[in-house]
Amino acid sequence: MSAALLRTDNALLPRCATPSCRRRVPFVSCSASYTRSSFMQAPRICPARSTARSVRGAVRVLAFHSEISGEAYVCLGLAQCFAKIDGSLAPVLVIEPMSASSLECLANGARTSYKMVTGVSFGEAFQRHIDALPEAFRDAHFCENFEFRCEAAARTWQRPHAQDNLMDIVPLGKVRSNFNFSLEDKRVLNMENVVNDADNVKQDMSIDVYGRKKASDAAAKQAAVTAAKAAEEAEAAKKQQEEDDLDALLLA
Repeated sequence: MSAALLRTDNALLPRCATPSCRRRVPFVSCSASYTRSSFMQAPRICPARSTARSVRGAVRVLAFHSEISGEAYVCLGLAQCFAKIDGSLAPVLVIEPMSASSLECLANGARTSYKMVTGVSFGEAFQRHIDALPEAFRDAHFCENFEFRCEAAARTWQRPHAQDNLMDIVPLGKVRSNFNFSLEDKRVLNMENVVNDADNVKQDMSIDVYGRKKASDAAAKQAAVTAAKAAEEAEAAKKQQEEDDLDALLLA
């Protein structure tokens, strides 16, 4: 349809050729994007876009969770931890999901705080079915963010390397405890890390980035020059004293 252009508040607005369409459209100033279909401004609807993004995010989360079958394998470890109470350490048992790489390290002899490990289905672990776990696990506490960590650990067990090489370390429904258990480095759950100047570690000279070696060499060179000059002055003073003593003997 052919149309004439009407200028209103420095904005170009389309106007139909028919009399019924001849009415002024007010111009609203706002943050907007221009369209090619007309000279009018099409305002953005930000709340709707945010709502759509949040809905899409929720759909992604649900779809991601549904990918893990309840029959999928996941490994749970019984960790010997400690809690600091009134200045002393009290032992606490914690149930933690374990990734495939973590269990592989334990099988290779790495030191660990896990007393035993069991293989269970993802559905039983995610729902915290304590009765489905071995007897030793039933007096323990589930770790923080257990569901999130359980999903993450279950995904690692679905990878080809874990499926082909690591599933026999602790088979489904079995328990293993012959790992390199050690309490040399205790895991304290409520430890507060207070940093002070005594915690500073001097950087090794092999990776010196502050020029400390140059400064140290310059200081050593200056000290050597000063020591040599002092030695020369001492030698000259000694020689002068000997000459003065000899002159005194000749005049006596």
